[in-house]
Amino acid sequence: MLITFILGALAGFATPYMEPHVRRAMEQVALAKIPISETEFDLLTLALLLLVAALVTGGGSSLALLTGALLGLFGKRIIAAIQGKGAGE
Repeated sequence: MLITFILGALAGFATPYMEPHVRRAMEQVALAKIPISETEFDLLTLALLLLVAALVTGGGSSLALLTGALLGLFGKRIIAAIQGKGAGE
């Protein structure tokens, strides 16, 4: 369960970094620009990373995977809020 949590956190953390690669791959497969918003590509990227993590763990605990993903995705914002830093800093 801990490994599943860690993989979920890594998937959430890697989402912004992997999104350009997913976008490029999707455009190569479709051979055209795909009219999908940034948020939808972020969600698609996160879903693909979580799918890979679930396959690696053999479908482990979905709660641990989701919790880790949310922590990984929003971790920087959570830490900034705890430290009292504003969004604009």
